[in-house]
Amino acid sequence: MANHRKSLAVLLVFTFFMVTGFEMIMPLIIGHYVDDLGFLATKVALALAVRKFSQQGLAMFGGLLADRRDIRSLISLGMFLRVLGFSALGFTRTFPGLLLSMAFIGFGGVLFEPAYQTAIAFLTTDGNRARYLSLNNTVVGVASTLGPLIGALLLRVDFRGVCLGAAACFLMNLVIAAAWMPRVRGGTRSVPVRRSFSTLAGDGRYLRFVGLMVVFWLAASQIDISFPLRIREIAGTPESVSWMYSVYAAVTALFQYPLVSWLLRRYSPRRIAAAGTGIVGLSLLCVPLVARTGPFLALVALLTLGMLLARPNQQSLALALADREATGLYVGFNYLGFAVGSGGGALLGGMLFDLSRLWGTPNLPWPLYGVVALLAAVGFARGREFDGV
Repeated sequence: MANHRKSLAVLLVFTFFMVTGFEMIMPLIIGHYVDDLGFLATKVALALAVRKFSQQGLAMFGGLLADRRDIRSLISLGMFLRVLGFSALGFTRTFPGLLLSMAFIGFGGVLFEPAYQTAIAFLTTDGNRARYLSLNNTVVGVASTLGPLIGALLLRVDFRGVCLGAAACFLMNLVIAAAWMPRVRGGTRSVPVRRSFSTLAGDGRYLRFVGLMVVFWLAASQIDISFPLRIREIAGTPESVSWMYSVYAAVTALFQYPLVSWLLRRYSPRRIAAAGTGIVGLSLLCVPLVARTGPFLALVALLTLGMLLARPNQQSLALALADREATGLYVGFNYLGFAVGSGGGALLGGMLFDLSRLWGTPNLPWPLYGVVALLAAVGFARGREFDGV
């Protein structure tokens, strides 16, 4: 148990550098390529979707590796690919170069994300998993606050400096992974791959859960696409994107762990996830009502409240519902659902932004996003089968 606590502490440090590096650069990509280099939002959204689809779409392959290979090695290799991808991003001004950089970043995620989640599944129990994930997401909130601020400071030099700063964070994680990451494996090597897939294909409860996650991410992914574009329109400055993500991160850091821990003593993870998803939907519906920076940031805080309730409990359910002989594969399939939902949401967000700008109807997409999120909330509210874990 003491070794588990040490390993979980290492994962928290790893999470800090991972999120700081990622949030340092990712919110700035669409603005840099659309406003500074003149790319269409649809093309940049396509490149971002390539990253999502290559990372989460191939996550089942990464999950199979996590079930059969040493997690430390997989995470180390994934960090190396991310160092290459973020470094390359700082030197490209072409669409093919952007696609290639996103592919490196995505393939790095294929290797480390399922392995990382599998390690959490095996180092925690059903009794403490949701609380640990809340603590983990609190670290995410702190890192997400610092990341955009560091990115904004480095952006005063140039965009390349931000990219190299992000690469440095992943280089630090490469050292952490190689030296201190726990050596665990997600499943059993002796279980044939075909049997693992058969188990997953016959698990209707897990398939329904991932289906709900697809619907959720179609709407929730707009925090990375439509929200940055919207606040730049309202505030008239690219730095407003960093303000938005700082609000998001600060609310998460301050409230997630104490609030979720308090609620878990009273309600099941499923019910908390349903409530959080509903708040996300209501926030999206309210976007057309806001036309000034201050109220928009307040709306971002409300959206964040929904996300901080939904995400750790959704993550906890995903790990608790997984078959123990094929945890990595199950985690990978859940990431595939994330790829379909968030990647589809990114494409939808980019296309609807371009169309709404063309038609002069900037508020057109938001009711659609809100209704989609509310449908997911209803699914979680009625999904009592997810409580039986």
